[in-house]
Amino acid sequence: MEPLPSPQLLRQRIRNNIIAYLEVAASAQEQQEYERNVPIAQVPNEMINQWQDSVDPDDFTWYSEPVFTREENQAMRNFHATWSEVADATPNPMPYSVELLIGTPIWNRFMSAASIALDVFLKRGRFDDEVEEQF
Repeated sequence: MEPLPSPQLLRQRIRNNIIAYLEVAASAQEQQEYERNVPIAQVPNEMINQWQDSVDPDDFTWYSEPVFTREENQAMRNFHATWSEVADATPNPMPYSVELLIGTPIWNRFMSAASIALDVFLKRGRFDDEVEEQF
């Protein structure tokens, strides 16, 4: 049985997952490609649910230095506020295809907020998934 990762390594892995999520959330092309490559996935639902899988909005203090800068933490909070509004404003049930959302004002807002957050994270980029970074 493998040992559990250290708290820092866990944060690094979650950080990388957040970046990967934001890359897809920020791009209509990435969302369309995801839909083509994983036809079983309902990409609109995935875009809403994956954020919940990676982020605990009740404890943004967990996303702390040195793995997450204050600016990155704030970017997550800002994106989460928009994500929450989008989650409440999108149809229920969600459309099966992302094509039905791309180009709508609410989805444009979602993608724009993801792009802004992604830009903040890309200043430092991804970290190693297996070795603790030295800061």
